[in-house]
Amino acid sequence: MEFRFSDEEDDLRRAVSGFVQRELMEKEFDRLERVPASIIKKMSDLGYFSLKIPREYDGQSANWVDIGILIEEIAKGDIGLAYFMILSYEISLLLSTYGQKQVIEKWVPDLVNGRKMGSISLTEPEAGCDLNAMTTVAIRNGDSYLINGEKCPVSFGKQADFTILFASTVNGGKTTGITAFFVPLHLPGVTQSPIPTTGLLSSAPVSLTFDKVRVPVTYQLGQEGEGPDLNRKYGLFSDLSQILCALASLGLCQAALKLATSYSKVRAAFGRPIGQFQAVSGEIAEDATLIEAGKWLCYKALSLKDQNLPNTRQAAMCGWWCPHSAYRIIEDALLIHGHSGYSDDHPFQQMLRDVLAFQMIAGTGQVLKLLIAQDMIGRVVIPKEMAGTGGWDVLVGNLR
Repeated sequence: MEFRFSDEEDDLRRAVSGFVQRELMEKEFDRLERVPASIIKKMSDLGYFSLKIPREYDGQSANWVDIGILIEEIAKGDIGLAYFMILSYEISLLLSTYGQKQVIEKWVPDLVNGRKMGSISLTEPEAGCDLNAMTTVAIRNGDSYLINGEKCPVSFGKQADFTILFASTVNGGKTTGITAFFVPLHLPGVTQSPIPTTGLLSSAPVSLTFDKVRVPVTYQLGQEGEGPDLNRKYGLFSDLSQILCALASLGLCQAALKLATSYSKVRAAFGRPIGQFQAVSGEIAEDATLIEAGKWLCYKALSLKDQNLPNTRQAAMCGWWCPHSAYRIIEDALLIHGHSGYSDDHPFQQMLRDVLAFQMIAGTGQVLKLLIAQDMIGRVVIPKEMAGTGGWDVLVGNLR
């Protein structure tokens, strides 16, 4: 067992780090309410959206560890952009794996080359992660479906050209389960309302309402009722999402710790740099330890994925622990800077708001801990209220 990256992986990290230094540092993209098209174009030209995508759709071969490195490094410069990349990969993988040929051929190359943007419409105002409580419905009507309902929040919905929508399907008067659909957002009956957000401003979340939106059968992803399986594979609550969101959080807090470490060398108090005081140096040492532990947990999970080995437990550990630790590390960096760290002169206030979202994006800590416990102990750990509705099985599947 080797605890090191390959030469090719190290080369990738250096290349992406160089891009971050040139194009992202001190640009304050996190304050914009959209991802700049110019940056998307530069990243697509470098192939940053094409890893693991089939070559026939302008993709290139890679492993999951490569994608993790890419997300971690981008997050050091802008975590909103890293989140955009995570969603872009989820969408491209969902479409290229489960979409019908005419949808794949038209849209996946545009995603890979930065010409189009997508979103995922899964959660609802009253359902959250309880997919069994979903009220959005798609009724089969001849060679199409009529979709009615509301999805909220939909990240990057303000910029997106389409969404991958999950809805409860009805065919011949019978409910057939949750199904995924490719839905262009210019279709009649689709309306959006912006949602003010505390952090991740560039994600510009919206509420999407669907009123008798007609979608052809050819826009269906997978089979009727397979929506939860698709989501568990590549969607918002997937193992992949949990790991990549964890690495994005760690990328951001590494940037914060770097600033705090540099500041501790030049800020003097009582006649010497504050980094010479054990209270400060001890915090920096603890935070560096948390980052190192979190990174290896994440890359172990991705390595398991590369070997097609079970990684659900490790992914859930990444998903709750890394964003939680990242918040603490950024808080420490702010406090090391003293009162000035609490001002707009430094990025820590924005970092805290941004990283907090990652404690919810791929599943809340409460849900992810239940997932870990179920894998270790069994279904006895699931409260009767959750197990009785069937919503838990729809979300995570039958692990044990």
